[in-house]
Amino acid sequence: VAAAGGLARRGVMVQRLDAIETLAKVEQVFFDKTGTLTEDRLTYRGLVGSSGADPDQDRLMLERAAALATWSQHPASRALAEAVDHVQTPHAWHDVDEVPGAGLQALDAQGQQWRLGSWAWVHRVGKGMIDVASRGEADIWFGQPDSAPVGFLLDEVLRAGAEQAVRDLQRRGLHVTLLSGDSSVRAERMAARLGVDAVVSEADPETKLACIAAAQSRGVKVAMVGDGINDAPVLARADVSLAMGQGALVARAQADAVVMSSRPADIVAALDRAVHTVRIVRQNLAWSAIYNAACVPLAMVGALPPWAAGLGMACSSLLVVVNSARAGR
Repeated sequence: VAAAGGLARRGVMVQRLDAIETLAKVEQVFFDKTGTLTEDRLTYRGLVGSSGADPDQDRLMLERAAALATWSQHPASRALAEAVDHVQTPHAWHDVDEVPGAGLQALDAQGQQWRLGSWAWVHRVGKGMIDVASRGEADIWFGQPDSAPVGFLLDEVLRAGAEQAVRDLQRRGLHVTLLSGDSSVRAERMAARLGVDAVVSEADPETKLACIAAAQSRGVKVAMVGDGINDAPVLARADVSLAMGQGALVARAQADAVVMSSRPADIVAALDRAVHTVRIVRQNLAWSAIYNAACVPLAMVGALPPWAAGLGMACSSLLVVVNSARAGR
C-alpha cells in the first residue's frame, strides 16, 4: 500500500497491488510503439520520387498535397498540412472525398483528379514507377493520372526520455522488444533510434499475442506496455501490464497499472520501486521470523515476562510499519 501511494504521487496508478511483486520479477518488456515510446503525431521529413532538379516544382507538389491534407484529421495528413508555413500559390480543391484506410481524392481547378494516401491508393491513378525500396520508405503518396506520384517521408516524434528509458531498462538486465504494425523498414528505423534489442514489424493483435505467449513458454516473466484498443488482449495476457494514461479506456481497464503521466521514465521508476518494495517485504518477513523464533520460546518457558513480551511485540510491529513506509518515499 505504501508503494502504491508512492507510485500514485509519481503518476503511476496501480490497479492491482499484487502486480507490484510481479513487476519486480520481470525479465522482458514489450512495448507497443505508437502512443507509448512515440507520440501520436508525425513530422514532415522530405520527398521521395523527386529528381531534386527543380526545387520550385517540389515546393509546388508539397503545397498542393498540404492543401489537400487539410481536409483530413489523420495524423499523416496533419503532419503534411503543418509542413507548409507559407503557401506561395493558393490551391483550391473540389469534390473532396476521404476513403477510410486509403486516403483522399479531389479535383483541382482544371477538373483533374489527384489522390493523397497510401501507395496502393495513389498508384491506381499514377503510371510512373517508383522503386520498391522507396515505396516502403515513404509514408504518404500524392499523384494524379498519367504522372509519377511523389512520396512524403514522415517521422514519428519520440516521447521525451524514451531513448533513456530503454537504456535504463537494458542496464537493469531487461530485454526490450518493440511491437509495431508498421512496415519492416519503418519499424527497424525506429528500433535503431531507440536502441531496442528486438523489433517485430507488421504486428497485428494475433502476432503480438503470439510473441507474448512464446516468451512465457520459455519461462520468461514479461511486461507489456500499450495504449490502444488492439493492445487490450496482450495487456491481459502479459504477466504484468502498464497502459499509458492517454490510451483507450479498454486498454486502461485491462492493465495492472496506468502511467497517467505518459512518461517512459516513470515506467523505469515503477520497476525500481517494485524491486525496492519486494526487498522491504523480505526484510519485514525476515525480522518477524527472527523475532518470533527468539521470543516465543522464551515466553513459553517463562523467561520473558508478559509486559516485556507485549512491549516487544508493539516495538516489532512499529519497526515493520516504519520500514514499510520507506516504500512510499
